[in-house]
Amino acid sequence: MEETQNAKNRQLVKESIEQLGSKNETLAREFYRELFRLDLTLKNVFPGNVVTLNRKFSNMLSTFAHLKHLEKVAPSLEQMGDRHFQNYGALITHFDLFEQALLVAFRVTLKDQFTDELEAAWVSVFAEVAEIMKRVAPATVTDSVPQLGEIEVPTDFLEQIGGAEKVMQVHTRFYDVMFADPWLGQFFLGKHESVLAQKQTEFMVGAFGGPNHYEGDTPAFVHMHMFITDDVADYREQLLRDAIRAEGLSDEIADIWLSVDTSFRPGIVKEDISECVMKCRGQMPIKARKPEAMA
Repeated sequence: MEETQNAKNRQLVKESIEQLGSKNETLAREFYRELFRLDLTLKNVFPGNVVTLNRKFSNMLSTFAHLKHLEKVAPSLEQMGDRHFQNYGALITHFDLFEQALLVAFRVTLKDQFTDELEAAWVSVFAEVAEIMKRVAPATVTDSVPQLGEIEVPTDFLEQIGGAEKVMQVHTRFYDVMFADPWLGQFFLGKHESVLAQKQTEFMVGAFGGPNHYEGDTPAFVHMHMFITDDVADYREQLLRDAIRAEGLSDEIADIWLSVDTSFRPGIVKEDISECVMKCRGQMPIKARKPEAMA
């Protein structure tokens, strides 16, 4: 029963955002006006000029509009919370002020259209999101790479591989293949191969127990707008194994490497394209069509 109500609340929130139209900027203006009235120090948590703040507010609304499968984006929300706690000095108490300002902004902007039912839905969905973001508070989390749960990686695994340089060699080969692949290559249109190889290397070096220089988002957030199925993930895994072996590494090392790499798979793979979450308004899900020759 509770799960059904949560789904209904998320749908109401989604519909209210879709119906804003030209009122989006008004809502943003009222939100920040009320937020800074409640606590002027929050300008440190939400830095930037009007254009920057409006863009952040729009992106925030887009996130709320795509929470049908909240569990899929939970790691991304934790990452977002971690950034605000660590970089901007956000506090647990700020969530209450944020919620107050958001509700006031809706009341002022939508007037009678902001019904008691819609307000209750926003309160419920906001509470779900806030609970997830608060998991990383207080700001003691220093690693950008998620914990690996039950996976055991030898303490000298990075050394066994051959160090960060060897990891980079594997990823350079791996991305060469993926960018040229007629199926997976569709996910990388407009991307820079060397940049992605470098970011993946920084991420995995940290995951392997080495220095953590990765400053990007979690895998779930990076891929949340991509319709990645089990078939796509299986194929990618095989290409990665091939790249590891092609660089002269053993099957044993490949098995451990892949056990770490695939630990992030649950937050990436989706059963339906409706589970994709857009990062900003107007963005479309990325879906790669499998070539007939590969079917």
